[in-house]
Amino acid sequence: MNALKKNIQPLIVAALAMICGVAQATTPELHGEGARNDVVVPVALLDGTTLVYTLVDGQSFEISFQKGFVNWRGLAGVVKGKTGRNVSYAAHKLDSGVYRVRWNDERADEDYDFVTLLIDLNQSTLFDCSLLNYGDKSSAKPEVRFMPGVIHSVTRA
Repeated sequence: MNALKKNIQPLIVAALAMICGVAQATTPELHGEGARNDVVVPVALLDGTTLVYTLVDGQSFEISFQKGFVNWRGLAGVVKGKTGRNVSYAAHKLDSGVYRVRWNDERADEDYDFVTLLIDLNQSTLFDCSLLNYGDKSSAKPEVRFMPGVIHSVTRA
């Protein structure tokens, strides 16, 4: 019975990925610890998409996803003028038009930002749950951003 479970599990994962539309992207891929080499989970699902959004505290961003990387720039609030370039990202499709996205942005001053967004393209909303300014050499105090926002525009290449 255990052998049957072991052999059927990759098939179930692949079937669920196809049903959810996850199997559309091909690169990059995620292979977790202990993952079988024949089970691939595509994670660059938002490639070709650019979003402009504002969080409830007034911070506004433009983010673009291309070839497994995210580029972002701050448009308003305390992030105005700040940017992140060519940061590897991963996105998982949770439902039609709903994605969970994450990236870890290493800045030049050796701080890090671990950004997680829950993006709902159907409702033009998102939720940001991120750990900012962490790292051993950070001069800024670490903070957690946990707030909703509104998506103003979505463009797809």
